[in-house]
Amino acid sequence: MRAVLKFMLSLLVIIAAAWVGLWWYAQGRIASGFQAWAETQAVNGLKVSYSSLQTGTSPLAAMVTINNLVLTLPPTPSGETGTITLPTLVLRISAANPTVFHTDLPNKIAVAIDNNIDASINTGSIAMSEIIDQNALFSKTAYPFRGGDLAATDIDILASQGSLLVMHIDSVTGHSDLNLNADASSSAATGVTTFDGIALSPILTRIASIPFDGKITHLSVGMSLSGPVPPNLMDLVNQLRAAQADPVAEQKLLMPLVHKWAAAGGNGKINLALTVGPAAAAADAALKFDANLQPEGTANLTAIHLDAFTGAITTAYPQFQPSVAAAEALLSPYLTTTPTEGQTLAMHATYGAGVVSLNGNKVADLPPMDWNALENPATPPAAPTGPAQ
Repeated sequence: MRAVLKFMLSLLVIIAAAWVGLWWYAQGRIASGFQAWAETQAVNGLKVSYSSLQTGTSPLAAMVTINNLVLTLPPTPSGETGTITLPTLVLRISAANPTVFHTDLPNKIAVAIDNNIDASINTGSIAMSEIIDQNALFSKTAYPFRGGDLAATDIDILASQGSLLVMHIDSVTGHSDLNLNADASSSAATGVTTFDGIALSPILTRIASIPFDGKITHLSVGMSLSGPVPPNLMDLVNQLRAAQADPVAEQKLLMPLVHKWAAAGGNGKINLALTVGPAAAAADAALKFDANLQPEGTANLTAIHLDAFTGAITTAYPQFQPSVAAAEALLSPYLTTTPTEGQTLAMHATYGAGVVSLNGNKVADLPPMDWNALENPATPPAAPTGPAQ
């Protein structure tokens, strides 16, 4: 019996030591990962500063707290810059669910732009989490996540040092999945973001006479891209950030990869849904490539209760009446009216094989895609620097 107790005690000591070692390693990875991210952002023009970085003391969670985090945005071409200030940022992994990485954002985030705009973003609740790719746990170079979620409620965007409400959003949710090993028959990246209850402040709504009480009831955007995923994805992201001020350099980086993606059967989809006042609209588009690597796909746009929507717009802004009438005349082939859905719009486009069709009728030619020209864009001539003669 004594031998059994001694064995159990030894086993418990080994397990405890292993857990402490894993906990220490996890906190070290979180801290070093944040510091590496900060250094990478500095190379790309985003300055990251903070007053202190603290590791947690509870063995039930690997935790790192960054205090007084300030993100200084890179200057625009006109020299303007700005800062985003977070009093704290907590990065943690719970022992109860070790494959989920949590980012705890503060309920108040300050935003300043060149001392001209002093705003804040306040939330009732906000939570962000990412799923850890277990294959990347012990790799310092592999991308560590394979998806994530965002949920925020009761969001207020305020100006004048937090004294003037500009916009309120009831809730924002987001979800994404990432599969770096996907092929053309499976999704490499999917994502959806939803906003509910977007409303301008009552003061701004009254001043500008905005209809529908200045509200957008619902807005959602979704996207899906197939594989294959380019190798060294993070290196590509960093290269694109470094080239973001040079459109030609960006195009030279991206288009060869898009060409390879197309040749491997790459395809993608995007969708959008919007509800404003009495009207609701939905749009979607799909892209793939034929045997000659020419684009083909579909695009759809539908909407209901357009008459009530445009009626409210022209009542609030009579000067828009001619523009609304011209738009209705242009879209008349695709407009119908029903007792339940009012004026409805239905547009269904297809493109491919050199033709663009709308609701079954050809409306335009589709020029062939010249991959060589896209991959080798001409550098625009430099602007003259001397005085005009």
